[in-house]
Amino acid sequence: MERPVFQPVGTAAIELDTPALVVDLDTATTNIERFHRYFQDTPAKLRPHLGFHQCPRIGHLQMAAGNTSGGIAVTSVGEAEVFGGTGFNDILVTGKVVTRSAMQRLCALAQTTIITISVDNADNIFNLSQIAMSSGIRLRVLIEVDSGSGWSGVQPGQAGLDLARIVENAAGLEFSGLFVNDRIGMDGDWEQAANKTHESLEPIIGTRKLIENSGMPVATVSVNGDYNFDTASRISGITEVYAGIYTLMDWKSSQIRPEFSPAAKILATVISHPIEARAVVDAGHKATAPDEGLPVLEGNPGAEATRFSAEHGILDLEQHLENELQPGAKVWLVPYNLELSVNQYDYFRAVRGSKLVGFWPISARGRFE
Repeated sequence: MERPVFQPVGTAAIELDTPALVVDLDTATTNIERFHRYFQDTPAKLRPHLGFHQCPRIGHLQMAAGNTSGGIAVTSVGEAEVFGGTGFNDILVTGKVVTRSAMQRLCALAQTTIITISVDNADNIFNLSQIAMSSGIRLRVLIEVDSGSGWSGVQPGQAGLDLARIVENAAGLEFSGLFVNDRIGMDGDWEQAANKTHESLEPIIGTRKLIENSGMPVATVSVNGDYNFDTASRISGITEVYAGIYTLMDWKSSQIRPEFSPAAKILATVISHPIEARAVVDAGHKATAPDEGLPVLEGNPGAEATRFSAEHGILDLEQHLENELQPGAKVWLVPYNLELSVNQYDYFRAVRGSKLVGFWPISARGRFE
């Protein structure tokens, strides 16, 4: 577990001990307000997904911004337990809950919290029903429908209807609607992404109509909207869009939706200048999690992060930076995929106006189970 040096409130951000995961609350607040405004007059409302940052305090900022469905989304039962214990009482678990112990824990949480889960097979429904019934609770259940990725979910149409009927007749469960887990709209320009969204979600809307025509109401159709929120939220038949990347962003997501800015960055210190055109920083794999892509330096054009060991990062420098990035200099790294970086830390160093305002626990970090 991380053991941060708790520096005094008011410390300049650039003076924080490194490596540090720093969240700029001014930028995060701007992102949140801008994103939530999209849902002011849309048929679908926003369900913030808090698994991206794992931080209850940031989650409460999201809920306070309004235009939500009233609940949050998380990925795992472990995350649901953390957020259920920090003031969130309506939680959608987007990951599959299939082991007996996880189902029991979820049903225990459902004693005090509204819990919704997604399923895509009959065996899972049967097992959930047995444990929910023995626990004396009812779980809200969404049928996950594949929108074309082949990642998870049943095929649209009759397969979705068949599972809905099984849930409808299962003790301890309440059929609530449909769920789509796929991230749509990541490729191409806005028009291409919008067309892809309509194309992918059309079979989902068709499945909703098929179920409703069979006599079962469909209260919820919940879809992923990290990148296509502005299209998905206006499609008739979609009731909620869940998303979470918008709060803090990262390099990858800011290239897709540049109207939102990276709000969480890693502060590192140059610790060596071993040879010409090279600097070494104190942030390696353990601090940056560059598995999916390398972080990008901010504010130092001509410097590039090129490779990492466990503890150190290598920067290649153009000549004009030779004298600037000497040992002791600080640099900002924008993570390529912030979700991976967040899991390396127990705290955000929260700053406003470039001054430290506190250490915000990343309370759900590592709660995959």
